Amino acid sequence: MKKSFTLIELIFVIIIIGLLASVAVPKFMQTKVSASSASAKSVVSSVRTAIETKHGEWMINDDLDTSDGYTPQGYPKKLDEASVNKAGQDLFGGTSKLKLLKNSIKSCSSLDNDCWFKYKADDTDKNISYYAYKFTEEDNITLDYNGSNGKFECNNDGSMGKDGCESIID
Repeated sequence: MKKSFTLIELIFVIIIIGLLASVAVPKFMQTKVSASSASAKSVVSSVRTAIETKHGEWMINDDLDTSDGYTPQGYPKKLDEASVNKAGQDLFGGTSKLKLLKNSIKSCSSLDNDCWFKYKADDTDKNISYYAYKFTEEDNITLDYNGSNGKFECNNDGSMGKDGCESIID
């Protein structure tokens, strides 16, 4: 006599696998977003440190002026010379006049995930640069660098809103 599984036993195994998958997949996706969030926080922290270092240099060397890439308040005017939504450019590396990060971040296009890009052209009159970090197809944050005070500021253009953005820059 041959031994085999009955149809009922196979159905129960499939149901159990389905239940396990319904619990595991959301946990996995949350872990992926948490890792991306930690990566984005790390970049913002590194850039913030570089900005404060340049501000400290400006305060010590009173001969630095706006022609050296500083705002009148002593912060970098721009964080890079990258173009809007163009992949492969250096972000947060500074300009030809004022270097920031030694190892800049490569930009991506707005179609990629887990990456930084410029989503709008710099407003050179107001010393503001516009950046976005895209976690997934649906989730992204947008933040602005304000050269007048050397800070990143959240705006509501991203799908994760101001709260999601503030969790990255805090």
